[in-house]
Amino acid sequence: MASGLPVVLLASSRPRGNTFALARLAFAEDQVRLIDLGRHRIAYYDYDPAGDDDFIALVRTIIEAPLWILATPLYWYTMSAQAKTFIDRLGDLLDRHRDLGHALRGKGFAVVCSGTDAQLLSGFDEPFALTCNYLGMRYLGSHYGRFTGDAFALPDTAADAAAFGRQVEADCRSDTR
Repeated sequence: MASGLPVVLLASSRPRGNTFALARLAFAEDQVRLIDLGRHRIAYYDYDPAGDDDFIALVRTIIEAPLWILATPLYWYTMSAQAKTFIDRLGDLLDRHRDLGHALRGKGFAVVCSGTDAQLLSGFDEPFALTCNYLGMRYLGSHYGRFTGDAFALPDTAADAAAFGRQVEADCRSDTR
């Protein structure tokens, strides 16, 4: 992998909830850097930005990470509002901060999602895959962990999450050599 630790971007209203637990199962604490997007002031995308939020400063702190993992709960069949706002703001890197936009090329991107539905809908990955394609990033897929309350719904959830994390990290390493 390129220099820097992979970064997990936690996009949940519950910073220590199921999404956090699933991300920790998939990616060991000492192997990634966790960023709680809820602790940062990230405004919605605006064609005429005031530039007074934390988005660009945050991107500058994570730009060296070879792999970005978005950790989101499943809300109304899609990503959380925090995740959508972060994804939308990547547009700033195409028109106002092109140096950062160019630095995204070749980086790996994956999604860890938690929810109570039996499974993700077939179109869940499409916005991420299309965004990555547009930005020149490599979409490495998603992993869904089903919960019932604060417990795993399936006995293999922890093992499946860990296997996904290992596969994503291996794919990222093999594609950057």
